[in-house]
Order: sequence, then C-alpha cells, then structure tokens
Amino acid sequence: MSAARPRRVLGPAVAGTWYPAEAAELEREIEQLLSGAPEGRAPLALVVPHAGLPYSGPTAGRAFARLAGLPIRRVVLIGPSHRAAFHGACLPEAEQYRTPLDDVPLDRESIDELKRREGFLEDDRPFLGEHCLEIELPFLQRALAGTFALLPLLVGAGTPSSALERIAAALRAFVHGADTVFVVSSDFTHYGPRFGFVPFEDDVPRRIRELDMGAIEHIVRLDRDGFRNYVAETGATICGHSAIELLLGLLPVGARGELVAYDTSARVTGDDRHSVSYASLAFSP
Repeated sequence: MSAARPRRVLGPAVAGTWYPAEAAELEREIEQLLSGAPEGRAPLALVVPHAGLPYSGPTAGRAFARLAGLPIRRVVLIGPSHRAAFHGACLPEAEQYRTPLDDVPLDRESIDELKRREGFLEDDRPFLGEHCLEIELPFLQRALAGTFALLPLLVGAGTPSSALERIAAALRAFVHGADTVFVVSSDFTHYGPRFGFVPFEDDVPRRIRELDMGAIEHIVRLDRDGFRNYVAETGATICGHSAIELLLGLLPVGARGELVAYDTSARVTGDDRHSVSYASLAFSP
C-alpha cells in the first residue's frame, strides 16, 4: 500500500512580521480588533485593507466584525498579486492555508471547477510569500461561527477589463448562496517617493483623503466603469483596483455599498511624507 500523499499547505509566510506568530497572542489581538459591536446588515461582500495589524488592523476589524457569528461556509478571498506577474485569476494547487490559529481547508471542488474556465490558472507559486490574503485569515477564523472553506484567488496586475468580466461571470454562481461571502483585500492610495506617487506636496492629508473618497464614491455606488476611469485619470495607487473592479462586476444589481472605516498609516506614524490609506467597505443585499 502506498503512503498517503501529504497535504499541500500554503503559509504562514508573514507570521511574526505582519502579525504575531504565537497563537495565543494573535488570538488576543484579533479578538480585541473585532470587539466593536457589529453594525449594519449581514454583508454579501467586504473590501478590507491588508497592511500589518498595527497599521490597518483596526480598520479591517470594523468590517470583519460584521461577520461575527454568521453561518458562512465559504469565503471567496480575492487580492492583488504583489509578487508574481500574470494576467487573469490564479487559484492555488494546495489543499490548506495555514495560520498560527489553525489550517483553513480550501474549497477544492470549486477550485477544480473554476480552473477549467477561461481566465483562470492554477499555480501555488504566486501565493508563496504573498501577504494580502494571509493577513485576512485570522480575522475570518475568529469572526465566523464554525468552520468554513476558503476559495482564494489572486488577480494579476494589468489584467484587462474584458478578462475581469469573464472571471466575474464565472464567480457569479457563488453570489446567491447565503452561506458565501466575498472578501476583497486592497489598500488604497500609496503616497510618497517610496511609491513613486507624489501628485501634490501641500495639504497632503486632506488631499490624500479627497483622492481616496473619490474612488470610494464610485465603489459604493457599484460604478465599475466610473471607478476604472477614475483610477486611470488620477493615477490613484490602489493596489487592488483590479480585484475591486472584479467584485463590482459580480455583485447583483441592487446591492448597496457603504464605507465602514477609513484610516492612513500617516496617522499611526505621524509622517505623511509616505502614507498608505486603508478603507473598509461593506456591501449588503
């Protein structure tokens, strides 16, 4: 009898740097970030930031608190690929995604179905070292009641809108299940020489907020074309803009978006010469 094939596991890649590596410490921190009373209706989808917990954790926690106790059985987790170049949506080959809190099973049935559709590829490599999905998992592990299966995908930078529409069409099959939630991981404006984006040098905090709110206005209205054009016209350095565009293409007509929380790294560091913006948004039926 041949030995059983070991399970392929992703992560943890950023435990001990972006968030605590010790399970008890991580659990305490996540529970504190989720401690605010949930507000609003149960969401179909969230947009949440993905910096280290001291920076974007409070903003993300405000949105994830809305999932508290919900009987979600599948999370479709979408983020931008920061480390690998490709066009389309990348699905993992792995079977588990690990954090210090536990292993999260991947929805292999759905992954195996999607990988046969146009616009999808299957490859673990883009997920190795990628922080934007992993940083959201401890929130999901503590916010949701019971176990859930994860359907993670990374969107390649420069994926054309026509390809995003095909990917969205394939993912719409999951929208109507009450046991499924979509989570898009994205930070907003990256300002400063470090990011090659200095469109203004005076009244910086106000103008960064104004730039972010212009994008958010299109997003909460589900104005996909307006959002895409706004990013192109302003050069807004929203790392997950393609992932957000994908979400806007798959949400049902009539869904309502709202801004849940907003912050910047400059507020934490006191240095607005380099600033990353964090916004959490929720979409409900």
